[in-house]
Amino acid sequence: MARVERADAWRPTHAVLRCLVAVLVFVPVALLFRRPDLLVLVSPLAVVLAWGLATRPVERPDHRFALSHAQVREGDQALAVADLEPVQDAEILSAALTPAPFVEAVVQERMRRTLDSDDLPVQRTATVADAEGPLVQGRRRLLVGVRVTRWGVRRIGPMQVAATSAWGSFRWGPLSMEAQGLRVLPQPAAFDTSAPAPHPRGLVGMHRSTRPGEGSEFASIRPFQLGDRLRRIHWPRSTRTGELHVTSSYADQDTHVAVLVDAHYDLGRSGGLSGEQSSLDRSVRAAAAISEHFLQQGDRVSLRVLSARTPLTVPVGTGKRHGVRILDTLSRLQPAADDQTDPRRVHLGVGSGTLVVMISALVSPDALTQAAMLAARGLSVVVVDALVESGEGVVPSAERDPLARTAWRIRMLERDREIRAIRAQGVAVVPWLGPGSLDVVLLELAHRRRGAVV
Repeated sequence: MARVERADAWRPTHAVLRCLVAVLVFVPVALLFRRPDLLVLVSPLAVVLAWGLATRPVERPDHRFALSHAQVREGDQALAVADLEPVQDAEILSAALTPAPFVEAVVQERMRRTLDSDDLPVQRTATVADAEGPLVQGRRRLLVGVRVTRWGVRRIGPMQVAATSAWGSFRWGPLSMEAQGLRVLPQPAAFDTSAPAPHPRGLVGMHRSTRPGEGSEFASIRPFQLGDRLRRIHWPRSTRTGELHVTSSYADQDTHVAVLVDAHYDLGRSGGLSGEQSSLDRSVRAAAAISEHFLQQGDRVSLRVLSARTPLTVPVGTGKRHGVRILDTLSRLQPAADDQTDPRRVHLGVGSGTLVVMISALVSPDALTQAAMLAARGLSVVVVDALVESGEGVVPSAERDPLARTAWRIRMLERDREIRAIRAQGVAVVPWLGPGSLDVVLLELAHRRRGAVV
């Protein structure tokens, strides 16, 4: 506590102490030995010392720390804002941010004058950067740009602020302000599919129904009936026949897509948005991409995280706001390798006609057991393999420990056997390849549905 109080006061710097020592040593020597040349040499230091002592600040700057955004997406930029109240005789104000994992500095050091900073959002950021400039009346705002490269709740800071007086004679700070959390939403991976989702039920969405209704796909031209809308009148046919005819369409339907994310393990090393991806990076970004794709089609999407540490759940919903809610839930996901879940006690709340998309590294047996149980209930289940290519880079000590590499190879052989066994039970397992990853599987499921209806 005493150390904090000392940093919060104006203290002399090493520069002013050196000037004081030089003056106290050279002036008596010059007077004693009658050396005017020494007086001339030491006079600038004496002037600086006198100037610095005369302009020593008395008041302490009032300071605040904030972030420009409450949440950002991977790869987006934010600003760490240090809001300082200038005091008399203080010439330089500076701010610095402590480095943090997956946070990069952006060369964006600016100073802004503001008379009212009460609307400043209360949050922060992290990197190392300094900003300084001349003092003016009003609040002085120091901005440090940062770029976050991985999803999750990131601790940004602590941020340090300092000030110096004329000639760098006295210094206030640096004072450290406590770090805050910045929520970083995952950036959805590139994904698209031209295949329709199976089992459309609700009359919302982009999937064509077999029954007529309000929709966007043309069905036929029929005679006008009571209740038909005037905008559907087909004037060319009506003019030729002398009777009103209208165009009919097929109803647009939607599907409930349940996205399950296996968060038991995070295999591999994460390098951020532009670097290498761990298995959990792939799972989170793939889940975000799949959810975003089906929500844009008007389908209903729900999310469930299979983890004993963070058993997060997002109920079924539609729309852009629901998509942001899914991304926010994915950003709070944490791996829990030691905490396993019992698939028989996990109630997913999915009914018949639901398309289940499970994203997993397929290392934990719980995920495969859960997929087999869902398929046995007659649900359409697609398992997306999110493990890094061939498991390379998963064992960091492979070069130093041959036993670890051998054990991992044995586990990969067991994993291949488990995947073949679950495929034999009718569960589709596909690798995550970005766009088109689910095309073949969804087309096959839609074909099965049409065959069952026939």
